[in-house]
Amino acid sequence: MNTESFFDVLIIGGGASGMMAALSVKKHHPDYTVSILDRTFELGRKMTISGAGRANVTNSNLAKDPQQFFHGDHTLLTSVFHQFGYKNIIGFFEELGIPLIEEKKTGSGKLFPVMEHAKTVRNIYIDRLKEARVGMQTDTSVSELKQEGDRWIVTSNNGIYSSRYVILATGGKTYPALGSDGSGYDLAVSLGHRIIPPVPSAVPLVSKNLLSHLLQGEKMIMSVTSIIDGKEQKTAIGEVLLTQYGFSGPLILDVSRDISIRINREGKTDTTLQCSFFPQSSRADVEQMIRNRLKKHPTLPVSHGLWGLLTEKVAGAVCQIAGIPKEKCVQDVSEQEIINLIDVLTAYTTEVTQTRGWNEAEFTAGGIAGEEIVPETLESKKAKGLYVAGELVDVDGPVGGYNLSWAWASGWVAGKLQ
Repeated sequence: MNTESFFDVLIIGGGASGMMAALSVKKHHPDYTVSILDRTFELGRKMTISGAGRANVTNSNLAKDPQQFFHGDHTLLTSVFHQFGYKNIIGFFEELGIPLIEEKKTGSGKLFPVMEHAKTVRNIYIDRLKEARVGMQTDTSVSELKQEGDRWIVTSNNGIYSSRYVILATGGKTYPALGSDGSGYDLAVSLGHRIIPPVPSAVPLVSKNLLSHLLQGEKMIMSVTSIIDGKEQKTAIGEVLLTQYGFSGPLILDVSRDISIRINREGKTDTTLQCSFFPQSSRADVEQMIRNRLKKHPTLPVSHGLWGLLTEKVAGAVCQIAGIPKEKCVQDVSEQEIINLIDVLTAYTTEVTQTRGWNEAEFTAGGIAGEEIVPETLESKKAKGLYVAGELVDVDGPVGGYNLSWAWASGWVAGKLQ
């Protein structure tokens, strides 16, 4: 077959893992010719929105035990982060001229560039790719990937390419408008790989409930527990945004993964959320506090007695949900109404019926099955000379720089071409 262009290495996908893989190839094999093929008009478009545009590139908790923060094959994760772990990521960015600083106010371990500007990080990456003489073919969609002898043949809308090695780094399915449309799964399947069905992760949750209806647009610090089939899955504390469709905000994204898998992959709807307005207190402590507080103001409406602990709007909403009329005074409230109020404040429970879609999800859960990849090299066990990296693999972590850490680490390891 006549081909238009030959390279030692072709990288399909120009996101975080693909660009890192290209730099890794040039570091370990400086004489190799390398080109990135990307379906969008510029590389690294998803990088520019990471960390709400501030570029949350990694997390200090990775220094403890990176494996515990990720969902995926244990052996695969351990091998990759052993080769390119937290200290390597910090050192790599310092070498790029991007010093990092940990955000202390949240205590979440998030690290950002001192400049806090994701687009600049992306542009520095592109400068380094140019300096390393990496080819960058944009607006190039790959439709077929196959081996012929010792070469890979890559068919695209811009012609046919061939190479000795291919690194597949096309990403998952989140933010399809920015380039991740799931097309890499089809290429992987065509080469014999099994795909764990991808579902949105770190995604807002749909739940028609009175609390969200009454408090649309309100943000508050709460504790939230995800519950599946009556069993508690994960409890976390953080900011919740109440919306017209249900729940969003950083905390909801953090606890959404198991619920999304249950709904979107397993087709079940036995999922609920349980919320507390007092995340640091037990139910007994909250009950004692509320009873003592109300006792001091017998002639005030119950909702007024909650002012200070809650805003006026939130206090009115929780009383309404508890079935306490707006102007009902403390001295007239029933014991059952008090119990209902405590229940709402400490264990408001509502059914989750759906998740929001790919355009609102941070990450993809699912992808190429980990057991089909050589842990030490990230070479495919199905096709020699094919390497995989990034979100395309069945690996994902929580919000907070973990998933970009996987992109950097897996891209680096794949680019070694061991």
